Amino acid sequence: MIHAALLALNMVAAASTARPSPVETAIGAVYRMGGQTIGTYGEKRRVDASGNVITTIDSDMVFNRLGTKLELKSTDVYCESPSGDLLAVDSTSSSSRQPTVVHAVVAGQSIRVTTIAGGHSYDRRLSFQGSLAGPDAAKRQAVQRLRLAGDMFAYQTFSPQFGNVLTVSDTVVSANDAVEGTSAVKVEQRMSAMPAPSMMWLDASGWMVRQTMASPLGEIEALRLPAAAIAPAISAADIPSETFTRSIVTSNIRLPQQRMMQAITLKIIARNPSLGWPDFSAGNQTVLEKTPRYVVLRVRRIAPGAVTAAPEPAAAALQPFLTPNALLQSDDTEVRRIAGTVVKNERNPWKATLALQRWTAANMRFDLGISIVPASEVVNDRRGTCFGYSILLGSLARAAGIPSRVRIGLVYAGGIWGGHAWDEVRIGDRWTPIDAALYAPGPADAARFSVYTSSLDSGTLDGLGGLGQILGNVDIRILDYTVDGTTTAVPANAKPYSIAGNAYDNRWLGLSVRKPEGFAFAGLGAHWPQTMVVAMRAPDGREIEIHDESVSLPASTNDRNQLFKSAGISAAPASRRIAGHDVLIAEARNVRAVLLEYRGTIWLVKATGAHMQALVDRVVASMIVAHRVVGEPRS
Repeated sequence: MIHAALLALNMVAAASTARPSPVETAIGAVYRMGGQTIGTYGEKRRVDASGNVITTIDSDMVFNRLGTKLELKSTDVYCESPSGDLLAVDSTSSSSRQPTVVHAVVAGQSIRVTTIAGGHSYDRRLSFQGSLAGPDAAKRQAVQRLRLAGDMFAYQTFSPQFGNVLTVSDTVVSANDAVEGTSAVKVEQRMSAMPAPSMMWLDASGWMVRQTMASPLGEIEALRLPAAAIAPAISAADIPSETFTRSIVTSNIRLPQQRMMQAITLKIIARNPSLGWPDFSAGNQTVLEKTPRYVVLRVRRIAPGAVTAAPEPAAAALQPFLTPNALLQSDDTEVRRIAGTVVKNERNPWKATLALQRWTAANMRFDLGISIVPASEVVNDRRGTCFGYSILLGSLARAAGIPSRVRIGLVYAGGIWGGHAWDEVRIGDRWTPIDAALYAPGPADAARFSVYTSSLDSGTLDGLGGLGQILGNVDIRILDYTVDGTTTAVPANAKPYSIAGNAYDNRWLGLSVRKPEGFAFAGLGAHWPQTMVVAMRAPDGREIEIHDESVSLPASTNDRNQLFKSAGISAAPASRRIAGHDVLIAEARNVRAVLLEYRGTIWLVKATGAHMQALVDRVVASMIVAHRVVGEPRS
């Protein structure tokens, strides 16, 4: 979203009647964030034999997402008539090995948009009122109309990243600024798709000198440099520091049985109320209170609707959720093959959905180096973020004749709230949320909320401004939650845990544990992507860690084995009973791990050091899981 917004901020246009100069012009810039160079920006302009103005914009940005390199690249080519009307846009973008190509042609008051991804081509038409124009017309309008503080103008343009027509408005903040020795006009630019404005500094010819935009990851700056200075700036740059953690929100408490949550009430508090609120409306979300400063939201886990043999009156309205598009490629050969193999002859759409959800969860693997990818790539590589999981499951559902759409918002996971994507499927008369990335069989849990729901017909970014109003801009407080039919209120002054002598108690997780004598409690502030809840360490280096591995429930036996491998143990686990409870135990040299499951919560107790068997068994025996005494009672 940040990548597309930066590009879109440089596409602008209100028509001008001045004939363009035939001289070719070009500028180059570097992207910076937190004082580090993260990429390059290039823009060049030429006039073709017909007098049309061709503007080419190249962008390449690299982010560090939790230690993994994520690269976002694009090339956009705009064709404008001599009078400044936008005629066509060609765009190629990628965040993985497979590019997506968008070709848009303006004809009258409509735009024919063709999107090509994974060898598949998809056409659609957009209608608009008024006129559209491109970057060159915007420069000429800026020179003519943005001269004094308060001067402004507005215009429309087509964004290939957002897949839609955007309205842009520019207002002069200062007419006499200077950037790197260049005299510039400082302009505030607002776009209809984005919640926050950007700042641009334009030279006397309307070219960008500097641009800044707030993002959930921190402020991103584009700074124009001489051509000779750009290559050294990039060659000296390493992969930037981790920044994605800035977009997550630490929860006031840890939730028990997070993937089984039946209902939750949240107070979402804005840090910058001027950004406004997104649309929280959804079938399982209810706004209880709304002010400019905060929103109180109730979310429920819902069951699928009743399946009837009679066709629904609104069946025609469901066609956008059954039709393949450039992301949800239900027409891909491999997607259709897998859907047929998994569903087989199952005629109940809910049972078919559960089979597809389980297959996706078991066969996909997380890869943080991938961002926006179509189903044709995901189904072959079987890697991606939550977005890749939702794209694959949604495409498989459509291939099986089950309407699907994607929801995007925030989810609770291991003590934090972070950006997430999941699916909804139409079962009977009801849209039912379902998740393959943070897996639990059946409807998605209530520990999440969405700000955007779409068939993705126009692409991923259209409508994502709502996520920009939330990411990096809110604090979230859990007011109450319901699990196993019991509702628990969370007081405003609630402590996340307590320690008394040798006992650690987390009433919210239903976890109590006693540490061995001579050990000290540690690691108390960890949260996702770490799974550790509490650790116990001895001066001689021995250590016992307790991990909550319930962020996603196991979809297969292999998932449980993977938990032991992540603890550094490759040996197959064996079943045992400790204090009357069935557990799995695996051992390696000086490492012993115990896996304890209870009602949707998965605890992994890992001990490191010599002669730890008896100690770790006593720690497991002391644990109280989900308010049930597993071993000896606490003193």
